[in-house]
Order: sequence, then structure tokens, then C-alpha cells
Amino acid sequence: MNTTVHRGVVVVLLVLLAACGGSGPISPTGTTPPSSSPPPPPPPSPRIDFPPLSGPSRTFIFDRELSYRVRDYTRKSRFVLYDNGAFELQYPASEYGPGLYRGAYRAANGIVMFLFEFQGRSVDTPWNDATGTRSGDSLTVQYAESMQHADFENAVYVLMP
Repeated sequence: MNTTVHRGVVVVLLVLLAACGGSGPISPTGTTPPSSSPPPPPPPSPRIDFPPLSGPSRTFIFDRELSYRVRDYTRKSRFVLYDNGAFELQYPASEYGPGLYRGAYRAANGIVMFLFEFQGRSVDTPWNDATGTRSGDSLTVQYAESMQHADFENAVYVLMP
């Protein structure tokens, strides 16, 4: 039995040696050795800050839901639009925080595009957070789907006298 086991081990070793060959390690052809330093990072894009919340403004208070029942915090919300292009969406303070969301807006031909200021964003981010439509003293605000998933609710606001 020992002879059979020894012969089996020898056969396995011979097969392994034949498979590995007798040459040393080789490298694939056509490759270049790795450089000693990583490539430099791309230059940062210039950050454009959001406008300050200051100066003359108009305040729009919640008037009604747009298409479905909204929560109480939306019923108590308001938009403050500053003439310099800044805005603030205000909610009553709660255990979750002060209830303020700020950003920038662009208005033309009765359409208001909102961009909320979140960490790391600048005003050169695509303007797709919410769209408002002005008609007389009312402002109808419809949020992008991503904002709706974060509990922002479509509603109609009216200009405060």
C-alpha cells in the first residue's frame, strides 16, 4: 500500500511540475510598469455660493394642497423669496431641527426654478429640485421626485399682504 501511495504522490508532483513549466514568472506583454506616483486629481470646479438671505423679499404662505392631502408641517410652511435670488422654505421648529431650507431661485415668465442648498452643492448644480408657477398672487410649487421621496410636498402658496 505504501508503494501505491508513494507512486500516486510522485505522479501528482510530476503533473504539477509539468503544468508549471521550468521558467520563472513572466509578465504580460504590452504593459507598462506602474508609475511611482498617482495621476494628479482634476482641478476642483469653482464653487459658486448661494446668495445671502437678505434684502427685500416676498413671503408666500401655504394656501392649499395641490393633488393629495399634505402633512401638518406643510400646512404651516411658507416660502420667502428674496429679490437677490435667495429663498428660504420655513417650517415650524420641531424636535427635528429649526425647520429651514434655503437655496437659490431663478424666475422668468412666471416660472420659478428652485435649487436647495445642501452640503457640497453650488448654484452650478442642475436646477431640478422644484418648479414654481406664478399666477397672480399664488405660487404653485411642485417638487422633483427625489425631493418628494424626502417628504417635500407639492402645494399652492399665496402672497402674504
